[in-house]
Amino acid sequence: MSNSNSNSNSNSTVERDPFPITAAQLSGNFCETLFFGIYLVTCTFCIRTLLTIGTGTGKERWRQPHEIRWMLTIVAFILFVICTFDTVLGLLHNFRAFVDSEDPEQEFRNIADWINIARVSGSSFWC
Repeated sequence: MSNSNSNSNSNSTVERDPFPITAAQLSGNFCETLFFGIYLVTCTFCIRTLLTIGTGTGKERWRQPHEIRWMLTIVAFILFVICTFDTVLGLLHNFRAFVDSEDPEQEFRNIADWINIARVSGSSFWC
């Protein structure tokens, strides 16, 4: 008797997700923007090293075009563009979900949305 009663109670209660997709998106975007800020600082030092030559005591000069390591410069620029694009899309996705949408969870679960497709395409560019 108690067995049938416990089955009906388990069917009627809805399990709550301990970490809902909305919280995951917000915390993920927070971490992404935090690390993007760290990346921007690192990227400026990288670009400075790639494009200037000197000792750093005021006698620096721009590298001549034949002195620039073009492969490293191009890879650094492509990484910067992809990381910036992904961060902007993440912020746009959160804005659309929490400001423009009636149901943020449905907005995040819509895998056919162009933002999700663009983020996956940009992330898989290097794989």
